[in-house]
Amino acid sequence: MPFLWEMLYEAAFWKVDGERPPMAEVFTRPELAKLLQGWGRKGDTAIIAELNNKKLIGAAWYRFWTEDNCSYGFVDADIPEIGIGVLYDYRGKGIGTRLLKELLQKAGTDGIIKLSLSVDPENYALKLYKQFGFQPVGINGTSLTMVVETNKE
Repeated sequence: MPFLWEMLYEAAFWKVDGERPPMAEVFTRPELAKLLQGWGRKGDTAIIAELNNKKLIGAAWYRFWTEDNCSYGFVDADIPEIGIGVLYDYRGKGIGTRLLKELLQKAGTDGIIKLSLSVDPENYALKLYKQFGFQPVGINGTSLTMVVETNKE
């Protein structure tokens, strides 16, 4: 779990030159803290990237939400929302691509037809999401909400 929290931090504060408050402070923010609190609910799924079976370098996960308890990329209770984070030094090396591919495959194997996400339009990961077929379905605040079918890449 500590590594998932670290990856959530990397996902939330992806701008290297942007705001990067101390991690402990960040998870006192309710809108972020809720994203992993109580991990282990039915359907919570994560994939972790390791370098040489020693160093954890990235993670991708999905989680189901309800209309009463949801996150930024919520579309429907049957469509889990994904999160993905990669340590800064390992970005741009295909780790996020591999994680997303594995996560889509896992979701398809689990019988999940679609996945959603929320992304800032300025986030360089938007290009990756589009390559995998994510399509915009709405806007929540300043972020795009996107959906993809799991049987497509």
